Amino acid sequence: MPHLEQSRTPLTPEEVELAFEYVLAIQGHSEHGLATIVDSTGAVPAPTVLLLRLAEDIILPVTDLAADADPCADSFALDEVGAVLLAALEEWTQECVPSSIWGVANTIIRFTKNVLQQEGEDIVDTLKTMRTEHVERARAAYASGGAHR
Repeated sequence: MPHLEQSRTPLTPEEVELAFEYVLAIQGHSEHGLATIVDSTGAVPAPTVLLLRLAEDIILPVTDLAADADPCADSFALDEVGAVLLAALEEWTQECVPSSIWGVANTIIRFTKNVLQQEGEDIVDTLKTMRTEHVERARAAYASGGAHR
């Protein structure tokens, strides 16, 4: 996938938390919550960057060709769908920053709801569970020295 840097420094635990705070505020349709997050953090790095990287972290493990998989036409198609989706999100963040914050967050929410959410589970609970898992992964990456800035 030419649009994505394959070996990038993972999000820090704090960046994961912040990105999920944006997603949860947007899921709750809380403009006040979103404004509070931006005001309290100074939004550095930009929310669009965090959300795009979070989208990569959520979408790629589902759509990428697994190294140990027996590839078939469907797996190549799924890999390309993930690449196209992320490329479209990336272009959107470059062309229309204000709406891209909402758009990328809503794409994460929709992908989670339609692909990852377990039947009968609430989307907010699913997102909170994912936040915990992603924060733990980030902590492990930084604790092991595997992530260098």
